[in-house]
This record gives sequence, C-alpha cells and structure tokens, in this order.
Amino acid sequence: MDARPRSLTRRTLLAASATLTGLTALSACGARLEAPDDTGGPPEGDITLLTPIFDGQEGKQLLEQKLLPQFTAKYPLVKVSVDYLTGYDYLNEKITTGLTTGIPADVIMLGVGWVEPFASRQVLSELKPPPGGLTGYSDQILSACRWGGRLYALPVVLDTRFGICRTDLLAQAGLSQPPKSMGELRQYAITLTQRQDGKLTRTGLDVLSADPRQVFETVLFAFGGDLFRNGRPAFNDPTGVAALQWLADLQQRDKVIDAGFSNTKAVSVPIGDGRAAMCIGHNNWWVTTKKQHPESLPFLTPFLLNPAKPSIFAGGTLVTVSAASRHQSAAQALAAFIASPQVSLAGAQQKGNVPSLASLRDTEYVRNNRLVQFALDNLRYGRSEGGVGAWLTIRDDIKTAVQSAMNGRQTAQQALDQLAISAEIAIADFGQAN
Repeated sequence: MDARPRSLTRRTLLAASATLTGLTALSACGARLEAPDDTGGPPEGDITLLTPIFDGQEGKQLLEQKLLPQFTAKYPLVKVSVDYLTGYDYLNEKITTGLTTGIPADVIMLGVGWVEPFASRQVLSELKPPPGGLTGYSDQILSACRWGGRLYALPVVLDTRFGICRTDLLAQAGLSQPPKSMGELRQYAITLTQRQDGKLTRTGLDVLSADPRQVFETVLFAFGGDLFRNGRPAFNDPTGVAALQWLADLQQRDKVIDAGFSNTKAVSVPIGDGRAAMCIGHNNWWVTTKKQHPESLPFLTPFLLNPAKPSIFAGGTLVTVSAASRHQSAAQALAAFIASPQVSLAGAQQKGNVPSLASLRDTEYVRNNRLVQFALDNLRYGRSEGGVGAWLTIRDDIKTAVQSAMNGRQTAQQALDQLAISAEIAIADFGQAN
C-alpha cells in the first residue's frame, strides 16, 4: 500500500486476523500495537496464561496448586487465570481467535516453529532476560526462539526424535551395537525385519509410529539437509530428495515396514512390545514402555542416526508474551517463571518430555530416563523445524508429501518438488503484507 499509517488502534489491529493465514494482515500497512499500560513498573494486574501442556486434572493440580503459588508468592499483585488446551490441535485457532476478538492471552505457550509467523506479524513482545538469564540453554534451541535477531520466546519443555533400538533383539541377530551410519542403519533394518508367511511380524525400523513430517525432518537433518535456506525451500535439493528416498525405500523396496503396521495413535508402541527392533522415536516412549512393557526398558538404547553428521530433531513448547497484553511487566515475569527450572522439570515429568535446561541433567528424573538423558546430552546437535513466517501453512503439506512418496504414489523428487511449489506460494502470500 502507498499510505502507511504509523499506528492503528489495538482493537482494529487485532481484529485483522480470523485464522492463522489471516496473520498476513496484522502487519499490513506497517501497523504497530499501542503502547501497553506498564512497560517498566512492578508486576501487577490480572493476566491469562494459555497452555497446551499441564492438561488434565493432574496437570491442572500441578500447575495451579504447586507451581503458580510460587509465582504469586513472589508477585502478590498479579493474579493468573489459566486457559487449558489438550495438545496443539486447537492452539492455532485459539490464539487467532484471541487476536480477532481483541482479547488474546497475556502469556502464550506455543510450539517450536511458531515464533516466526507470530513475531513477524508483531503480535509477540520481545523478551529481555537479565544478564546471564539464558545460561544453560542450548544455542540451537534458542535459535527457535528468535526472529530477526530478537528473542521472543523461552524454551519450557522439549520433544525430541532420534534412533532407538532394542539391544536384546539386535543381539539375537548377532549385532552388538547400534548402527553407525545411514547405510548401516538400513542394513540393520533389513536384517532385523521378520515375516511369517509374508506377513510382517517385526519391523527392523519403525518409521510409522511417529509423525511422518517429523520422521522425515529427523532423517533430513541426519543427511545434513535443511528445510529452508534464506527463506526459500531447501528440502527438495538433492540431499532432501535422498533423505525422503531413503525413507520410501524402506517401505517400497526393502519391505522393512508395511503401510498400516503402526501409526501415531497406536496404543502400544512397537519398540516397547517387540514388534520393532529399532525406530525413529520420541523421548516419551520411555514412559510409555515403562507403563506397558517395563521388561523391555533395560534394552531400550538411543542412538544418533548418523554420527558423521550428528543431529536430533528438537521440537517442544515455548513460552511467549502477547504484545497486546496490558500488563507487560506481569506477563514478562510470568513467562520467565514458566521457563524456570522448577516449571520445566515439572512439565517434563508430567509427559515424559525433556527439560530445557542443562542444569537439570543431574536430577533424579533425568538420571532415571535413558531417552530423556540422551536427548539432553545431545541438544547441541538439536535441529528444529520452522524457519519461515509461513511455516504453519506449510507444515501439514509436508506430511502429505512424505506419505505420498512412502506409499509409492509419487517419487521423492516429485513429492518434494510439488511441496516446494506450494511452499513458495505460501511464503509469497505471507510476505505480501510485510
């Protein structure tokens, strides 16, 4: 637009978005939020926390009866109301509904990859921790909290993906240690796969129980690839195609796994019940296995997919402050508390996730969970999804492309090239309002 007003009213600005795609309108014409009521005063006021974790009765009791009282004891003039969601499925809608109505939560917990779309539309406040306030966080994880060189979020709990094997099942096949390369991983997978009368009874490598998008990204990173470079798709370059082809070959050529053998909603995780000798899996599968098949725990062993190019997928939950909050001091203080060691540890324990701070490495919880311990030890190799403002529009299409290649409907090149076209369009559409 030719005319660029210097500011819009808070309600006019926030009403510009009805869906996440509508975030493209939030910064149209150079819009800026009005100044909040308190930017430097003592924390006070009534504020709301929107969270996709601490759900369920147990989580609510943990947050409201054990954790938040610590915060309000320190800041007695702040009252915190909590808006709970079960997971991330409706978080996007909840955030944008708040923006639409002009009543967003003051403090918002969102996922890795979500900072880019919201910060680029100026609906998040910059966080300014005190000197030394970022000590203990991995630089790789903090990179997912920044946009344009500014810090907009802090990590709370992390969700990681990496290789997991059953050493007892490897030993039965004469294999004494986890694989050490992508080629060796494939050979192990073929060797360890078992069928009876053509029916798959044990997969050598389960790549279906975790989210297809995140499995592909984990393999992509192990190949040394990137999702985006300089704001443009990179996943369809030769490295990305080779990564997806590697996955597709497991199912189409090597017959290591069959479509439908498992899925993300499987009640029993194959690595725990013995239907998988190896997997690309989630750190919380330790907790799942402990509940369902505790006899398998001694044999669960994590490993890097490709030690020559070490990486683990590192997602998780971040905490941010809404730029629309009228009580910035209180919201900033609550965000810092939610990212504190005691909250990070408690949140991680509830779901079997990874606390975000290295200082928690020596806690009993981490010491007694081999997968969480491995993840925390390898966060320096963490690679995150996201990276462009249009990420939340693009991410679901990745799953479609991965499944299309793995099920043989398209070649890896075709699937990723088609994905790149739609991603370029999404990026262009998102950027038109800048």
